[in-house]
Amino acid sequence: KHFLPRHLVIQAQVMNNTSHPEERTLSDVAFVVAESSDDALQPTIEVPIRTLPVKVAGSTWCVLAASPQRLDGTAFLTCELRFTVLSVDAATGAPLNFGDEATGFARTYVEELQDIEIRNTEFSL
Repeated sequence: KHFLPRHLVIQAQVMNNTSHPEERTLSDVAFVVAESSDDALQPTIEVPIRTLPVKVAGSTWCVLAASPQRLDGTAFLTCELRFTVLSVDAATGAPLNFGDEATGFARTYVEELQDIEIRNTEFSL
């Protein structure tokens, strides 16, 4: 978590531990704040990881507009990790189906994560 006067930036580090390393890569990996318990914190931008090959780590970001002076004590953020599993060419490792479901296996997943607790005292006012 990175606290700025009017924003909260959450960085999520992700590792692709796909069980079929020779056949799968992840795409459009995004950390998403699905819900905030307080209107003083609202998601505005998500920066996904375009591709994440097997055994590679990367960072995805979510930026929230923050009004810490309006934050009533503590807020809870309901978070998810969203990603697509793509087939890859066994010879080259290149994804087979960016934007084309017909050329290979692609399936989108949503994984619920632990809620994040944000206190108004964490912002430097």
